[in-house]
Amino acid sequence: MGLKATNITKQFNGIDVIKKFDFTIDAGEIVTLVGRSGTGKTTLMRLLNQLEKADNGTIVIDDTFLCKENAEGKADYVSKKEQKTYGNQIGMVFQDYQLFPNLTVIENCLEAPLAQKLMTKEEAVQKAESLLQQMGILDKRDVYPGTLSGGQQQRAAIARAMMLNPKILCFDEPTSALDRDTANGIGKMIQEIASDGTGILIVTHDIDFAEQYGTRSVSSDLFIA
Repeated sequence: MGLKATNITKQFNGIDVIKKFDFTIDAGEIVTLVGRSGTGKTTLMRLLNQLEKADNGTIVIDDTFLCKENAEGKADYVSKKEQKTYGNQIGMVFQDYQLFPNLTVIENCLEAPLAQKLMTKEEAVQKAESLLQQMGILDKRDVYPGTLSGGQQQRAAIARAMMLNPKILCFDEPTSALDRDTANGIGKMIQEIASDGTGILIVTHDIDFAEQYGTRSVSSDLFIA
């Protein structure tokens, strides 16, 4: 089981960016999405993460739908409550990390589960500390993101994204601001996350990284083929 997107179409100003595209991510798989700039890689990731809406098609994680294709082929989105359930099953680590600068590292991790009342504060702190330990930055739990290196911010963003136990975890250009050694550390960490059954999607221009750490590569040139 995992994520399945079927017959996905997205237009901007009447121009197809993605047209009738089928896409899957299986549990434990690391899918790298590669291709030229402007070919829709980030758009697809944003569709899967509810940051854009598909014009056509179906998107589902296991049995939890985000949208379903209707008789006319249009994407009918599920209720807000169901969208929230879907959203808790997918996480995203942004290219610029998007950590809240006024919150400490651990406060960044606690924000979503506490706001949604998905766990007690004690449970959330315990989980956050476990994830930060796994990321190798537990000693940074009480500092602000602005004091961290790029690699440390990346690890903090991964910990935050994993707080809700997503079945799918997405990375947008995870190596763009990192040196090769730090990038390799992130790659190995992604492999560890996938080994626990999480499906991974990586949008990247870094072909070497994609070949080294991905289990399957998809070209964005297929989006409007």
